Amino acid sequence: MRLAPEQRQIDPRQVLASLGYADAGNPVPVTGGWETLLWRFDTPDGREHALRLYHLRDAAATARRECVALAACQAADLAAPRVERIGEYEGMPAVVQTWCPGTPLLTLLEKKPWTIGRLGRLFGRTQARLHMTPAPPEFAPTAPADWLSRVPQEYAHLAERGDASTATLVHLDYHPLNVIVDRGGDASVIDWAYAAAGDARADLAVTATTLMAAPIPPGPLKPLLNLARTLMARAWRAGYCEIAGAMPDYRPFLAWSGAMILLGTQDAIGRPNVWGTEKDVEALRRFIDARARAGAG
Repeated sequence: MRLAPEQRQIDPRQVLASLGYADAGNPVPVTGGWETLLWRFDTPDGREHALRLYHLRDAAATARRECVALAACQAADLAAPRVERIGEYEGMPAVVQTWCPGTPLLTLLEKKPWTIGRLGRLFGRTQARLHMTPAPPEFAPTAPADWLSRVPQEYAHLAERGDASTATLVHLDYHPLNVIVDRGGDASVIDWAYAAAGDARADLAVTATTLMAAPIPPGPLKPLLNLARTLMARAWRAGYCEIAGAMPDYRPFLAWSGAMILLGTQDAIGRPNVWGTEKDVEALRRFIDARARAGAG
């Protein structure tokens, strides 16, 4: 049986050499994501890049999906990584992207929690701009079933929706760790592994559920969890409305979004650098059931 990458050593220099980056500087591992192995490296011209190695279930489809989404971002002039090279290493998809300089929004909040209003509005404005981007045609043939079905079998009924749109590019993992803020205060969006041709309401529901109920990484904000989540959600909604004029009613998708996050959390528990626990799973189940009872499916 082939060992997962967490169970054996992978030399990123060998991966980079196979992709034509033999002269790359020493790759530095980056933690935080659950879907890929990630390193940052530079090249002799002084530019920084990201190496992403996809190793989980449906890795090839995930890599293709992210590359399609990033091409759509580039066409729409959205701030996001640019794909530089696509290849494979020992059967695993490998992609080199540009590196987005800056700091994850969550890290900035941990360092300066009094900026939660300003950063929360930036978070909302950035998502509103994202939702102005048309869905890539490559996503259309399988939408919306491809993203609605990302729930545990016990919650399959939540994926049975006839009102789901497929008009816009959606991220479906939009949270403060996936928004990078540079020194000038501009934001970039990273980690497009879940992207789809979808419904802005579903994307908003995923973000709302993440802010309200998803596992939160260890850090200074954890003791202030409830207050921080409430303030962040309020600022996020205000920022979104600054650009979009109004926020679509995402409540009908809340139970579904909880189930989608539940599936990702269950799959990730026990892997290195994953902060989700069985307590988080139970909290998500309570969230889903409460929203389903309220009619927010």
